[in-house]
Amino acid sequence: MFSKWIDESEFDGKNDFFDNSVMSVRQWLAVMSVMIIPVVNVVMIFCWAFAEKELTNSNKVNWARASVILLTAFVVVIALVGGFLLFSWYLA
Repeated sequence: MFSKWIDESEFDGKNDFFDNSVMSVRQWLAVMSVMIIPVVNVVMIFCWAFAEKELTNSNKVNWARASVILLTAFVVVIALVGGFLLFSWYLA
C-alpha cells in the first residue's frame, strides 16, 4: 500500500502542475498552525497524505505520508504495550 508513496517513478516530467518547489517558511508556519487545531489536524494530515502530488506541494505530501506511517506505528506500539499491561493486570 505504501510502496506507491515511496516510489517516485510514476512522474514522467511532462505535467505542468507538478509542484516540486521548496516550501517557504510562511507555508510551513501555516501547516504548523493547522496542526495545532485538535480535530482539524487529523483530517488535514490525511487529506494531504492522500492528495495527488499534482494538486498539493510534493514536500507537504511526502511529509504527511511519513507522518501517517509514523503515527500508525506509534498507535500499534501503544496498543500492544497497553494490551500486555492490561492482560498482565487481569492475570494478577
